[in-house]
Amino acid sequence: MQEVKRDPAHKENMRRRIIYLAGFMGSGKTTIGPKLASRLDFDFVDIDNLMEEHEGISIPKIFEKFGERYFRNLEKDTLVEISKRERDMVVALGGGTLTMKENRNLIHKGGILVYLKTEPLDILSRVSGKEDRPMLLAGDGSRMSQEELEVRITSLLKEREKHYLEANIVVNTSNVNIEKSVEEIISKLSAESFRIGEVL
Repeated sequence: MQEVKRDPAHKENMRRRIIYLAGFMGSGKTTIGPKLASRLDFDFVDIDNLMEEHEGISIPKIFEKFGERYFRNLEKDTLVEISKRERDMVVALGGGTLTMKENRNLIHKGGILVYLKTEPLDILSRVSGKEDRPMLLAGDGSRMSQEELEVRITSLLKEREKHYLEANIVVNTSNVNIEKSVEEIISKLSAESFRIGEVL
């Protein structure tokens, strides 16, 4: 296991650092994120959890009650709030956070973006049967068939991946366990730091 070596005194003199994790639903942002944050001694922040705390209801209920436009504006405001925190953080973004240009600009300006790339069939197996993914439900809120779900995932991924691929770092999470994914991210962060300023 690769050791992360930092000089605490030097760290205090650096500006805070943010690593943003992007990827489709089921890519591993909320499972890899906390372990990565622990290894780096960073805080972990899940943008969806913050929005739920702010609204007092679940993400599906926010969609149901207020619609997607309200949700995206709430997401943007939450991202701005996160970016102002004076802490080192690993931030798990929502699957569609990067669809807004303002969000992409803020992320690229203030942090390092890591794309957790996952194959469509792996995404399908991970999210199939779950009802907490509003973008993967039918118009009436019911579950889609497996065939419909596969079409929706493929379509959304095609639409979003051009933004995911703007990431500083890309890590494939298909058929890879969490620990190996964390190790790969840390290794790539160490190399990337030479180009983007010190990260580790």
